[in-house]
Amino acid sequence: MLSVFTSLTPLITSCFILLLGSGLTNTFLPLRMEINGLDTDTIGLIITFYFIGMLLGAMYSKNLIKRVGHIRLFSGSLALMAACILACALDSNIILWSVARAITGFCIACSYATMESWFGDSATKETRGRILAIYNATILLGLFGGQFFIGLYEPGESGLFIISGVIFCLAILPVALSKNTGPQVTEVVPMSLLAIFKISPLGVVSCFTAGITYSAVMGLLPVVAQHYGFSGFTLSTYIGIAILGAFFLQFPVGYLSDRLDRGSILLIILIVSAATDLGITLLNPEQGLWPLFLATTITCGIISCIYPISMSQTFDQLKQSQMLAAMGSMIMAFSIGGVVGPYSASIIMNLFDSTALFYFLAVIQILLALYVMYRMSVKDPLPVEEQDNFVMQSSVAAAPIDLDPRTEYVEHNEPCTEAETAVHIAETDPGTAVRLARAIAMENPTLGAEVAAAVASVEGIDVLRLYKVMSEAVPSQILDVTRAIVIERPELAQELIRKLTGWYPEQVVPVAMEIGTVLPELRLEMAKIAVEAAPESATQIREYYMQLLTEEQEAMRPADRYDFNEKQLDELVLQLVKICSADEVKTTS
Repeated sequence: MLSVFTSLTPLITSCFILLLGSGLTNTFLPLRMEINGLDTDTIGLIITFYFIGMLLGAMYSKNLIKRVGHIRLFSGSLALMAACILACALDSNIILWSVARAITGFCIACSYATMESWFGDSATKETRGRILAIYNATILLGLFGGQFFIGLYEPGESGLFIISGVIFCLAILPVALSKNTGPQVTEVVPMSLLAIFKISPLGVVSCFTAGITYSAVMGLLPVVAQHYGFSGFTLSTYIGIAILGAFFLQFPVGYLSDRLDRGSILLIILIVSAATDLGITLLNPEQGLWPLFLATTITCGIISCIYPISMSQTFDQLKQSQMLAAMGSMIMAFSIGGVVGPYSASIIMNLFDSTALFYFLAVIQILLALYVMYRMSVKDPLPVEEQDNFVMQSSVAAAPIDLDPRTEYVEHNEPCTEAETAVHIAETDPGTAVRLARAIAMENPTLGAEVAAAVASVEGIDVLRLYKVMSEAVPSQILDVTRAIVIERPELAQELIRKLTGWYPEQVVPVAMEIGTVLPELRLEMAKIAVEAAPESATQIREYYMQLLTEEQEAMRPADRYDFNEKQLDELVLQLVKICSADEVKTTS
């Protein structure tokens, strides 16, 4: 456990420093643009280019990781971000700033993709929840801490540009100087947004709306702060507590969403946030700062909760096999909303004044609340006991797929050196590879199954001969060897088990039941072979599979259970009973 977190220390450190720079620039640049005399809608347009860059980065980052690797892409992205922020210090040209922000958005999306795949690959089933918590805490602390660099220099000076560039450069060092190498990139084919919308319209719409409101408030809140006359520590505190609210309000909202209908919780928080937004416009900072600070914290916190609730709402409707593919598309919906939000809000602010940002947010949230009520009227909510658990997620960066506890955990085990060597030899000399697998297994029996499966995966290998050799070399590991080879070559399952019947008949029943557990499509064949080899075990086999079927059905997600074919289950149970009962009769006779 400790070794996992120790190995991630350079990455966590780089992540924290990166978020310091991101938190600083995201607040400082809108202030600088207003000082330079830019209209609010122009500021919103430049912020929109940042989210366009993020959207493009989310689309192409994995291809870039494959081409150049994690460390190179991460280092190159941060170096380019430093160059962009320093270039903005040279001139206040709108085109220069728009291009620089688009490149920065692209680079930071690539940086997030790099960190997320790295965190996900390093996690185990036991540690991924804690790693996700550390990742979210690192993002929070980085963004919050970045606000307090603003007081070091006046926004109209060049000092904050230089500090931002220095921070981005420093973020490169922990990862670049570490001994770690980047993991392999897992390719997931995404579902289309239309397909997800058909399954969970409310989830997609609320995710898109979350992108609009989050990008608008976090991008333009510094302009509102400037309107109120905040500067220095007061400005840093105002933006900082908005970020804290975006994190801490997820605790009570998540608690309630796990115990009540999610649609109702979403409706309530939208109404509360919209009312708070309207109330903010009536507050005067001269009469006291804390009412304004508290109201801003509440609305920013609720806006940040819309995204994880929309993800939970969607996941409640999906099958287990769809969740990984859907996550990328939901992030895309949020990113598209992020492109729409800042410029739309800035137009309203330019027509009235900066505080019109809160009117914009209130209107968007009221529209979403109306849609929530419509969806609640046309579809009954999922029973609370069947809802997935709420998972806290930062709207700044999506939770890595492999760290989300709602997704099925997939092992990321790299093949051992012995298996890689055996595969390399098998591609040119199959006979030598089989002998090498035997020697490795006899030297270290715990590697026998992995090496056998690796060799069996190579085209041209005589798997039956390999299986016989391995059964003679490590008979004590025959169950593991059989399971590993069958998973790799399921089309040979029946032939392998029949071979096992002649060699080790006492192992046939446990091996057949194990294969039936791992490969459901082979259960009937495995049951038939097992009862033929050991008729006296018919009752045990029948009870085992009946219990297995019951447990699997109870563990299914609601969407999987709804789609489950009860008739097929009944037929499977009936055939199992017939197979086992026939042999019970033979045994009795």
